[in-house]
Amino acid sequence: MTVEVLGTVLGTAIQGQIVGKVDTPCVGSPFFFGLTNSSVAMEELNMTHDTGGLTDTRNAYMIAAGVIGGLYVLCALILVLGVRERRESCELQSDEPVSFFQGLKLVMNHGPYIKLIAGFLFTSLAFMLLEGNFALFCTYTLGFRNEFQNILLAIMLSATLTIPFWQWFLTRFGKKRAVYVGISSAIPFLILVVVLDSNLFVTYLVAVAAGISVAAAFLLPWSMLPDVIDDFKLQHPSSRGHEAIFFSFYVFFTKFTAGVSLGISTLSLDFAGYQTRGCSQPGQVHFTLKMLVSAVPVGLILLSLLLFKLYPIDEEKRSKNKKALQDLREESNSSSESDNTELASIV
Repeated sequence: MTVEVLGTVLGTAIQGQIVGKVDTPCVGSPFFFGLTNSSVAMEELNMTHDTGGLTDTRNAYMIAAGVIGGLYVLCALILVLGVRERRESCELQSDEPVSFFQGLKLVMNHGPYIKLIAGFLFTSLAFMLLEGNFALFCTYTLGFRNEFQNILLAIMLSATLTIPFWQWFLTRFGKKRAVYVGISSAIPFLILVVVLDSNLFVTYLVAVAAGISVAAAFLLPWSMLPDVIDDFKLQHPSSRGHEAIFFSFYVFFTKFTAGVSLGISTLSLDFAGYQTRGCSQPGQVHFTLKMLVSAVPVGLILLSLLLFKLYPIDEEKRSKNKKALQDLREESNSSSESDNTELASIV
């Protein structure tokens, strides 16, 4: 997870340095030109600002996309060519495989998995809303148009540096407690950034605190999911090979929240009267941005913490599951060895 967040930092730095060097012209509010001719004034203003700056911006985004896409392909090739799957001996037995839909039904009926993805569904939605609107919030509400890339970089660097801390914390105090402490630690800072007046130091402080919670949000879902799979294996010992369903649907719900957050943000800002490329925004837009980066994420985080209260796999149950799985593996290995010995004696 440290490497994943480090890769996100690298992508953020590349994107920020390439795109941030291009000065995109903003468009003044049409209300300064009178309400009757606002559309005409906006059209004339767009034409006067236009082609040079927008062309440079488009080219900068294309270059950044090409560089990051090239890195993506390189990493994918290293993964495909450098990693080989190793199966356990108990999985090499010729059991009748369960069909995909039967496996999906079993997975979706597993209570701990549903509670875990429900909790992190709302957590992911909270951080997606914060991430998706933080640029506009910094630009228009806080007035830090030229500082956004550095603030975002501070968030990701903070996340990278604190992942080892959360790894130590969850092994020392347990994963459920790490969830409560890690994710809820962002709440006071999210409230602080909208309550206080615009202040660059406070904004960077909030960015570092948000990075600490982002690290917990990166690490904890993937550290808790194997516990759910272990619990499923104990309840369905004869049903194997469903790990791909667990992981793929986990990723699907994460991407689903990204789409939902985009829809919520777009509709909310449109209803508030957001002006694309505007040098300033109406008061309703400032209020909407405050809701999208503070009030709504805080409410979603609190809701997710209530759902995690229902998550049944604590440290005690996890230790019992681990011991039971180890006993099953030893029993399976001893059974396999006895079968091989019997076969050899017959030969």
